[in-house]
Amino acid sequence: MAFILDVTRMQNHSLRSLIAAGLAAVALAHVAAPARAHEDDGKVRDKQKAVKGRVWREGQGSVAGGTFAAQGLALKSWHPLNTIDAGATSGNDCWGYVSSSGREYAIMCVSNGTAFYDVTDPVNATKVGFIPGPSSLWRDAKVYGRHAYVVTEGGAGIQVIALANIDQGVVTLVNTITTGGGLATHNVAINEQSGYLYRCGGGASGLRIYNLNGTPSAPVFVGEWSTHYVHDAQIVSYTTGPWAGREIAFCCAGLNGGNAETGLYIVDVTNKAAPTLLSRLLYPSARYSHQGWLTEDKRYFLLGDELDEGATQQFSTTHVIDVLLLNNPIYVGQFTNNTPAITHNCYTHNGKMFQANYRSGLRVFDVATPGNIASVTEVAYLDTYPADDAAQFNGLWSCYPYFPSGTIIGSDLERGMFVMRLETPAATFAVASPPAYVAPAGGTTVDVTVTPLGGQTLDSASGKMFVTSAGVTVERPLTPVSGTTWRASFPPTTCTEPVSYRFEVRSTVGNVSSETGGRTALSAIGETLVRSDDFETAAGWTGGAAGDTATAGIWVRVDPNGTAAQPENDHSTVGTLCWVTGNGAAGGADGAADVDAGITTLLSPVFDLTGLDEPMVEYWYWYSNNLGGAPNLDSMPIEISNNGGSTWTSVTNVAASTTAWARHQWRVSDFIAPTSTMRMRFVARDLAAGSLVEAAIDDFRVSSIDCTANTTPGDLDGNGSVNGADLAILLNNWGASGAADIDGNGSTDGADLAILLNNWS
Repeated sequence: MAFILDVTRMQNHSLRSLIAAGLAAVALAHVAAPARAHEDDGKVRDKQKAVKGRVWREGQGSVAGGTFAAQGLALKSWHPLNTIDAGATSGNDCWGYVSSSGREYAIMCVSNGTAFYDVTDPVNATKVGFIPGPSSLWRDAKVYGRHAYVVTEGGAGIQVIALANIDQGVVTLVNTITTGGGLATHNVAINEQSGYLYRCGGGASGLRIYNLNGTPSAPVFVGEWSTHYVHDAQIVSYTTGPWAGREIAFCCAGLNGGNAETGLYIVDVTNKAAPTLLSRLLYPSARYSHQGWLTEDKRYFLLGDELDEGATQQFSTTHVIDVLLLNNPIYVGQFTNNTPAITHNCYTHNGKMFQANYRSGLRVFDVATPGNIASVTEVAYLDTYPADDAAQFNGLWSCYPYFPSGTIIGSDLERGMFVMRLETPAATFAVASPPAYVAPAGGTTVDVTVTPLGGQTLDSASGKMFVTSAGVTVERPLTPVSGTTWRASFPPTTCTEPVSYRFEVRSTVGNVSSETGGRTALSAIGETLVRSDDFETAAGWTGGAAGDTATAGIWVRVDPNGTAAQPENDHSTVGTLCWVTGNGAAGGADGAADVDAGITTLLSPVFDLTGLDEPMVEYWYWYSNNLGGAPNLDSMPIEISNNGGSTWTSVTNVAASTTAWARHQWRVSDFIAPTSTMRMRFVARDLAAGSLVEAAIDDFRVSSIDCTANTTPGDLDGNGSVNGADLAILLNNWGASGAADIDGNGSTDGADLAILLNNWS
């Protein structure tokens, strides 16, 4: 826990002066030490190429809508970097402007300048101007009156851009301000109430303050607060309460470029020539205080730490700080969502927090009562980085939620500008009888209950099912059948491959509901269980084999005693036994029975895989190798033989620690030809001195996936009989070619119906 001594509250003036002088000396020592200007090196490390493409607009098709998973946020248009400017290699910050006519404009910062877009009609957002600037990964813009002020780590001071004629498509660079020290700046903040601009960061800088009131096109440098590095800030004026008439800066700041003593610093900047630190708060598990925003009542400050995810935090985390008493802020707690992505920039509006979270995109939270952490919930999102939600520096950089119309913009590192609306979901989806298997030839149907929300009327032509298999996504129509029942049919898929599918529908007023996935089936006619070993009996398996060299941790079939490296329970829902590498006494040391000084083998009995369509092997395994004096240096080869164990073929070599039960399933023919003399072996190894190795195996299964449809004419789903399900497939494909075209004349018609009815069973 950090010990914070607030000298502003000390009663003894001499003691207060002495300690203040000491703290100032420490601060100077930190500042003098080598430091990075900002802790954003991850953006350079993780930098990816720009995603190029054409502008996408709602109504042009579902390619973009299907790419970016969303709930409660509707994508209106997407503007890839190459359409913003041909020279742009990355996006960064964004802001907004409303002209005197009421038209709304997005300000989109990119690597080589600043673009201006008319987003009054978010679907038809159009670029109206571009102002070049120094090349940099970091650029930031804010607005005061009819001017935009742009800064960058690339230097050039403050670019002043006139917006008075933007309705006529004209934006003009009218001045460049180079006063106030170094030309590099990390962020810019403006208090529109007072008319003062604050440059944040850049080198070792804190706050550099400029007066915009006299001549907005020529800001005048009037003071600075330089005892700490300020990464970002929000500055507000108080008009009521004990701080009425004071201007207060809420700074995400610290020493040594923000890396040391990182936290929230509250600074009184009423006197621009002599700003005063009122208080600071160093929150728990802090790594780098990046950015934050006040709730609209100024009671709470919501702060994002850019380096805690993946280090001290498992999920995207926002810290809540009570700032009712500016000289005594109180840490309330933190709220998270279920993604590991890094938090970046957040803003509050109408009781919600809009947060750009890199690889998980824009996340919207209900923060009406943030003092009650349990009440904070995520209410909407749009994921601009489809690949994953990992804690890396790609995806959405920032957002702007303050347009009067409700339009929201987001700026993305690789994908440019997103224009969105927060909308009521159109409907919910429910599948009463999800198919376990879908026919590889296609034609399997699924019925889904689509329930409209909030009295909305659904657009009957808008329904879609997105099917993904073997890395390819196909769109299929989802059409009403009766009442709230809608139906879609699956396309052809590769047998044995998993098939995921999701639904989307819109209301007649344009609101959308789009699932994020989670529904799965298997491409197959069916599946037969060939062998099932839950290890409640030995079932012919043996622990230890000729040639093994381990002196401890030999495979045993037991009810495991858990350690930091070994499971406490088997995987099976029924029973208690599994195979583990050694089993120490309950409560014993982590390494008391781990694999030592060699290898130990778990060997299966011989099993027969002949005559099967597609034999599959599945098992659950546990592996730990990340503890001890030489972590992550060992591995567990898993091998298969088709000649009773005379020779072996590698299936995989497990090296990553799971420290949890993990499932592995694979197709035998991908590795070896199936025979009547198949065997499996799992070889746990301790070959690195000081390594702590534990492994476990449970629930071994061999199944046969049937890829060949029944040859009975009319048995379209291949289940061995011709019935109502087959009739539904035929009628759903009426007039089309494919599996339902039984006679192969190129169209599903009355002749095919007659064949099906003649074979009814």
